[in-house]
Amino acid sequence: MFKVIHLLLLFLLLPLNSIGETLVIQSTTSTRDSGLYNYLLPKYPNFNSIKIKVIAVGTGQAIKNAQNCDGSILIVHDEKRELEFMSKGYGIKRHALMYNDYVLIGPNDDTYVSESSNIAEAFSRIHEKQYNFISRSDSSGTHSAELAIWKQLSLNPKRYSGKWYFESGQGMGPSLNIAVALNGYIFSDRSSWIRFKNKRNHKIIYANNNELKNKYGMILVNNQRCPSLNYENSLDLYNWLSSQDAAKLISNYSINNQNVFYID
Repeated sequence: MFKVIHLLLLFLLLPLNSIGETLVIQSTTSTRDSGLYNYLLPKYPNFNSIKIKVIAVGTGQAIKNAQNCDGSILIVHDEKRELEFMSKGYGIKRHALMYNDYVLIGPNDDTYVSESSNIAEAFSRIHEKQYNFISRSDSSGTHSAELAIWKQLSLNPKRYSGKWYFESGQGMGPSLNIAVALNGYIFSDRSSWIRFKNKRNHKIIYANNNELKNKYGMILVNNQRCPSLNYENSLDLYNWLSSQDAAKLISNYSINNQNVFYID
């Protein structure tokens, strides 16, 4: 009886934040869909001590969620918006987590766009021929990168919305499915394409990992703005994800025997 009472007292004296603690990572869909988190997070030394929840949305929405204190760690891929997030005091630490690259996907029988010497020329040829092009149109990092290419050409693709330019408003997987169904072109991160199973008659039409580098940043959300967040647990996970141990794991991650992410 004494042992039971003793154990009960120990339980009641545990810090409240250690009971049922959930640490939220606001993330892009591409990192979630790549399978990286299922591979990486269980290797975190304190994985069994806290519950880690990944909320995967487009970069724009992930940033908004973090600003609203709906996450302790932010992992996205839009450097400009990441730096804005930091400059406004929403984040207290930022780390260049990893990178891969973007690719242009199109039909196997393409003989014109694939001859482009750079990505802007590829987009220009799509516009010229009015080939079906699917845009995520979801304020994601991929969408921002796509719009930057159209901007180089002084083109506003929304003028052609519903004609040959189709705005899915969805994540990478559903958008890829639409591109395949419409026999169209789409701008994608490489990891999503590697993992995508419904490739059918589509392939990578244009790739250049120097020109189309896709950098992922990780930010620790400012606990002074968001006092409800568990700073100690968040900092511990952030530090581990920034460590050489995690970097090695990320570098070794592969899909279908292809490395997916790289470390600078």
